[in-house]
Amino acid sequence: MKKYLLLPALLLVWTGTAAAAQKTVTIPAEDYQAIISQLKTLQQRVNKLEHRSPSNKVESAAIPSKVTKDINDIYDTLDEVETKTLKDRINFGAELRTRVDNFTVKNHLYFSTGTQGVKESNDNSWTNRFRLNMDAEIRKNLKFTGRLTAYKFFAGSNSPDSAVYGDYNSAHLPSGTNIKLDRAYIDWVPSGMPVPLAFTFGRHPSSEGPPFELKENRKRQSTYPALLFDGEADGIVATIGLQRYTGWKNSALRFAYGKGYQDKDSVNAYLDSPSGLNYTDVFATFFETEIPGVSNSLLVLSALRADNMAVDFSSSNIPYLGGQAKNVGDLDLYGLHVQADKVMNSSFDVFMSLGLNHTHPNGQYLTYGPQKLGLLNNDGTSAHTGWALYTGLRYTITSARFNNPKVGFEYNHGSEYWFSFTSGPSELYNKLATRGNAYDLYYIQPFNKNLFGRIGYTYVNYDYSLTAFPVGDFGKSQEELRNAYMLLDCRF
Repeated sequence: MKKYLLLPALLLVWTGTAAAAQKTVTIPAEDYQAIISQLKTLQQRVNKLEHRSPSNKVESAAIPSKVTKDINDIYDTLDEVETKTLKDRINFGAELRTRVDNFTVKNHLYFSTGTQGVKESNDNSWTNRFRLNMDAEIRKNLKFTGRLTAYKFFAGSNSPDSAVYGDYNSAHLPSGTNIKLDRAYIDWVPSGMPVPLAFTFGRHPSSEGPPFELKENRKRQSTYPALLFDGEADGIVATIGLQRYTGWKNSALRFAYGKGYQDKDSVNAYLDSPSGLNYTDVFATFFETEIPGVSNSLLVLSALRADNMAVDFSSSNIPYLGGQAKNVGDLDLYGLHVQADKVMNSSFDVFMSLGLNHTHPNGQYLTYGPQKLGLLNNDGTSAHTGWALYTGLRYTITSARFNNPKVGFEYNHGSEYWFSFTSGPSELYNKLATRGNAYDLYYIQPFNKNLFGRIGYTYVNYDYSLTAFPVGDFGKSQEELRNAYMLLDCRF
């Protein structure tokens, strides 16, 4: 019996200190003293039982059951302490969003058949999105952040079979009820470095970047401006803090490396795919700072190179295109993002993003019937430059009675050869990839600190066909998209 009492005592000491070299877990002093007192009482009872005369059998039989009950009570208390220890180490939060969209599309080009549609609509498109958020302060200079996502249509199960769906947007496009890894990364700040330095590795916070936090009614979610990159990315980032050198608040320089494409042999996972495609490597540099003299502001300068852009239709069944896979060249991408909240102490938040892309085709192309599909060209060799503008504002209506609702407007324009890595938008359409004009109006109604609703209307006029497609030059388009939607979003 002494052995059994020794175990909870040791557990109690361990949970009370909780690995003091890392983090101390505390419980109320009265609870701690109560547990110690119960242990002492139980030990005294056991000692009496061991020296008790066997003649008093009735009393001897009754006491062990009481001791057993008390021991179970202590174990229950220790379970609560252990649970608290786990919660102190990993914090959990959740989000649930239900949304309904009403789409109307005119003159849509169906790539799978090559035909131009007259008019299509879906006036009852419902989706559910669940997210489980996690974070943990492992040590003073080591932090974990993660998010798991399940995103699905009401009664739906699969996404369309298309080359624009892949690992880089699997958690941002509705599919089945499977849980997807949205982000999971470690922030490490080494001690004793000559300059302020931090490393981030894992699945990056690379989706829903600035200025999406305005429309999403939350804090900044991503390192990268949304106009250039909105999706899921695996890689490594080194950040050098510059505030002590520049005197500008929150100024930093980032160097990033990631993979845009990596195909593996389906039988031998350690080998390359027999398709012969080279990996798409992505190198990027970002400088960001608060604008000097403008509080609550952000300035980001970006430069990115994607080597060996891979287009893989090897497993697709699209007529005339399925079974093909090629590296079609390199892409340069540059950006400027400026944002300010509560401008001049007003109720306005404003932003503007500029993007510029340039292609370096390598002569390779896919074939679509008689047509050649190179990197934004129809010959495999022509280089092109594209650009985009994304701007908008949000106004907070000062009304405590209605929980300070917000109204916002956004506009973006993309040129004929505009392309960026934005295949993981929150909406079911890729607004920021538009080669044409997009207009977006919305109203946010907070109900309390955990629940808000949003209604909005989006109109997109596509000047050029096949927005967000990296290969081919498909010329002018008469396509239009209109969408009215509303959603409820609960975060806790």
